[in-house]
Amino acid sequence: MEFRGIGQAPDNPVTGTAAWLSSVCAIMSKDPAFGPMLNDPYAAHFASRISPQAPALLAAYDDETYRSAFIEERERVLPGTLTVVCYRKPEMERLTREALAATGAAQLVVMGVGCDTLALRLARDGITPKVFEIDRPPVIDYRNQVFESVPLDLAHVRGVGVDFDHQTFGEMLLAAGYDPGARTVFFAEGLLGYVQPEAVDEIFRFVRDGSAPGSRFVFSFTENRRPESANRTPTAADLDIQGEPPVFDLPPAEARTYVESRGLKLLELLTARDLKAKYRDRLAGRIRVLNFMHLAVAEI
Repeated sequence: MEFRGIGQAPDNPVTGTAAWLSSVCAIMSKDPAFGPMLNDPYAAHFASRISPQAPALLAAYDDETYRSAFIEERERVLPGTLTVVCYRKPEMERLTREALAATGAAQLVVMGVGCDTLALRLARDGITPKVFEIDRPPVIDYRNQVFESVPLDLAHVRGVGVDFDHQTFGEMLLAAGYDPGARTVFFAEGLLGYVQPEAVDEIFRFVRDGSAPGSRFVFSFTENRRPESANRTPTAADLDIQGEPPVFDLPPAEARTYVESRGLKLLELLTARDLKAKYRDRLAGRIRVLNFMHLAVAEI
């Protein structure tokens, strides 16, 4: 099964993971059942710019029969790889909104932003902290091009291009106007699993030392070992997407120790089991929760 954006060329600067998720969100948003759960009209702006062929390819999913066949086939082969966006994104957004409200944070830092639309969904509802979106320079350039077609005022959003081989994101954040003395909400969705353990440590170190007390970190993480209850449900190892294998492994039972050993307090943990209980009856059981993916909120 190919995991790439619609019509995405191999030399496209956006990773296959990010472009794939953008395309999935755009397709699922067209569906009258799944679309209201996502509530994301902006994914299509990113998915349609991933290639010259993308607009026509994306339009084909307006057809209910074609769209339903695509969703059913993908979910049959790897259950949960499409419907993941229908619970992970809303839950991550909810946790972020709650963190912004609870902390009064004036800054939001989105790490490994890719094609994510969190800042746009917040801006639609008048939530406009100063947003710093971090990714490789070509990805930030791509986002800036997409923003030109989005009917929102995004003057509060700043792209921070980082060459991770030669620069640290902390240095680039400061150069972009980030205030280390202010309360901040940090956000990392679908990122930590694909970052080397030492780099994850660096992320937690900056969150701890580079922001005011009371700041929060909203993040998802994966465990790469197959749970005994997994059965046919894919594991993180099954999502070696276009040469992007998961490398950071954190079982949820170890999450509190891991977070607290890095100077943060674990405020909330949503395991795959918790998410299954919450979404078990949604859409007549059509939402498949991935066994290996969990969500958390930590506080400095």
